[in-house]
Amino acid sequence: MPRNHLGTRTEPLVTQVKLERVIDAVKADESKHLESSHELYLKRRWAEMVMWWHSRSVKARWKYFLLRIIVVVGGVLIPVLSTLNMREDWHAYTNIAIALLGAIVAGAAAWEGVANYGETWREKRRSAELLKVEGWQFLELSGKYQPDGAYKAAFPRFVAEVESMIAAEVGEYLAGFNASLAQARKGSEEIGNAVERPGSSGDPIRS
Repeated sequence: MPRNHLGTRTEPLVTQVKLERVIDAVKADESKHLESSHELYLKRRWAEMVMWWHSRSVKARWKYFLLRIIVVVGGVLIPVLSTLNMREDWHAYTNIAIALLGAIVAGAAAWEGVANYGETWREKRRSAELLKVEGWQFLELSGKYQPDGAYKAAFPRFVAEVESMIAAEVGEYLAGFNASLAQARKGSEEIGNAVERPGSSGDPIRS
């Protein structure tokens, strides 16, 4: 894998083109007898799902770290602004800055809790790697597919494994979405209760 002078990757770990090249190489080897229907499923189902989960994990990772950076940097700056607020000639500016920064930090933390980008990143990364391993085992007729000895015999099991992994992932996604929705509703109810709570004079707070 090419790397730059800092030791970081300069190209993606996996791409659709790379996966399809592996499939084409296996198909070109006539001794392995990979049928056209097998090739089509590998390219249009297995490889595309690997890349879909991979792209989801990359996007979720970027959003997760962006929100965490906002929370950390904002949390560090608020005490600094509070100290500067001791200067009377800066009160007007620092009060506004603290209020805005606090709102941004609270919003970033709340949204990360609802969207669960960190959990999505780890879950999709894990799913993509497991699905990729399943494909490698099938293409090499190793692991659970070794006793089958041929693609034609191993293909039904491979399809069943891939589809069960996709179904499980969809179920986990919907469960996570429902949990996030419930959390958002709970937050809305808490805000509504806070608004309706009587003020110090005994009257409800009105806009």
